[in-house]
Amino acid sequence: MPVTVDLNTLNITTDEIAESIKVLLPEGCFFDDERIKFIRNFETIDLQAVPGSGKTTALLAKLLILEKRLPLKSNRGVLILSHTNTAIDEIKDKIGKYCPKLFSYPNFAGTVQSFVDQFLTIPCYNNLFKGKIQRIDNEIYEEQFEKNISYGAKTALHHKFQNNYSSFIKSIFVTNEIGLVDVFSFEEKIINKLSKETPTYKELISLKTQLIKKGFLNYNDAYAFGRIYLEKFPKIKEILQQRFQYIFIDEMQDLDSQQYELLETIFFNDGNSKSIFQRIGDKNQAIYSGEVHTDEIWKIREGEDKLLTINGSQRLNPLIAELVNCFAMYRDADFKVIGKNENCNLKPHLIVYDNSKIKSVIPKFSEIINNYILNNTFTITPKSKFKSIGWSKHTDEITKYKISDYCENFIVEKSITKIDFENLDSYLKKYDTEKKTLESIRKNILNAFIKILRFEDIYFTKKELLNFLNQNDDEQYQILKKNLYLWSIGIIRQNFNDVYDSIKRYIPQLLNIFGKTITSSRNFIYNTSQLIQIDESSMNIKENTINIHGFDIEIGTVHSAKGETHTATLYLETFYGNGNSNYESQRLAEQYKFVDFNKFDKKQHIQSTKMAYVGFSRPTHLLCVAVQRDRYESHLSDIDTNKWEIIYIT
Repeated sequence: MPVTVDLNTLNITTDEIAESIKVLLPEGCFFDDERIKFIRNFETIDLQAVPGSGKTTALLAKLLILEKRLPLKSNRGVLILSHTNTAIDEIKDKIGKYCPKLFSYPNFAGTVQSFVDQFLTIPCYNNLFKGKIQRIDNEIYEEQFEKNISYGAKTALHHKFQNNYSSFIKSIFVTNEIGLVDVFSFEEKIINKLSKETPTYKELISLKTQLIKKGFLNYNDAYAFGRIYLEKFPKIKEILQQRFQYIFIDEMQDLDSQQYELLETIFFNDGNSKSIFQRIGDKNQAIYSGEVHTDEIWKIREGEDKLLTINGSQRLNPLIAELVNCFAMYRDADFKVIGKNENCNLKPHLIVYDNSKIKSVIPKFSEIINNYILNNTFTITPKSKFKSIGWSKHTDEITKYKISDYCENFIVEKSITKIDFENLDSYLKKYDTEKKTLESIRKNILNAFIKILRFEDIYFTKKELLNFLNQNDDEQYQILKKNLYLWSIGIIRQNFNDVYDSIKRYIPQLLNIFGKTITSSRNFIYNTSQLIQIDESSMNIKENTINIHGFDIEIGTVHSAKGETHTATLYLETFYGNGNSNYESQRLAEQYKFVDFNKFDKKQHIQSTKMAYVGFSRPTHLLCVAVQRDRYESHLSDIDTNKWEIIYIT
């Protein structure tokens, strides 16, 4: 029998920390006192850590040490959660081979969504409906909603909600007691100028009930069932607390309110939980999912011993860190951004441009980088990343600047962030080109097949489809595997048309396995997407990337850069709002002058400071900020030139 331990009775030794350093850090590096204090702590605490602090690496060190102590007493488990699959994959990639016990039963590592689905939503649904959930997915839910709603109701709702239609249809839920309710509050859904007696309102109740019974849920539904499960079976909290002794949530600030409340209910339980619950992140970076949280979702635990901080940033130099610190909204327990990167101590650069020179801003940024490379201020390595970022992506109003005004070839929706496209050919064109293997192309082709099957009312995940063929039709399984390899190679070799034609010929064979033919999926298969043609004669431009001086500069949103580390970052001020102060240089002029943020009563100022905090904290070497000349002269003319390098585009 293996020996079981309780970590609360043991000290983490210096040798154990040293062993984790060998695995995680470059030779000659070490963990400082801030990080060691967190690594050794196995109590319920919050960790607030500045950008570039290496908080996830410190968490990995804790997990490596924890692996050596498994199994825990009473065979309890460890729960590791983050917001995205990418974050979980990175954790597994870095320590998976060292932690065979940590990533197997009774432990669980996954997204918050996957935890809720597995431990709450699916058991609750099975209990209530004695059936199987088909899918928990926003895209598939919307497809089913659109497929089943009447033309009249759809037209009425589109007219009423316009751009908010998609959000609305995912905000409704049905209960026996009330009928149509808000999925978040469970209160009756009151729709202005749409009474409960109208055909559209009644159809909403009927359609939502039908989709639930058929097992088509969106992500909001999953949390609704989670809440129902906990209310109907309160003992579930105790069972989950007993199952998981330690809960670690990375990037805590990315959780939305329903995720936050559900996990707090289960694992904090008003301070009465049997579990140790550690929440790790930076409240100042709460800008996930295309939105910026203005409400304080993450409430720090009360008590001096409940909060740890890591103020030292290994990424930022002291000058950039001093500026970033001014944009921080939350300063619990003397939170402060302190730059510890001494490799390159450049001042932040302010690029001032006239309206007529806006398209010269990114080339100027490239020129500045190139000059620093030529004079050996910094060097390019395979890991070097240069990026221009802004808040707002696109507008048709000429006078309101967005990212697309700085680079007219900017494609608003970057392909690698989207896994669901309008047409088959888009799946072949829009794979993740940054990955150096065939996997991203193979995954896109499989996603296309999954969508085709959905059109024909056959529901699989990629894994389920491959498992089904492997177990039920080995010949077809081997054919598909071989084809996926040949198609992926073909795309890499730029034989797009041949691959596209081959896949179209194969699809009837795939559908025939399930007794289906091409019907509802016809338009998806045969219609082609209209891609923007880019003129590469004057500059080497690929999708959302520009190359002028021999190195790539990516162009994207602040959201796309979250979690990234750049060698150099250009922050493009963009229009956002409807008042007199619509640009960062107007709302945040005081912060540009190294005054701590204090506009806590102004929503758009709060949003702007969070965006700037995230955007300004990406670079290890060079931060540039673009400001239009009139706004510079009106708001920033007295800026401290000892702390800023001012560059004018002439």
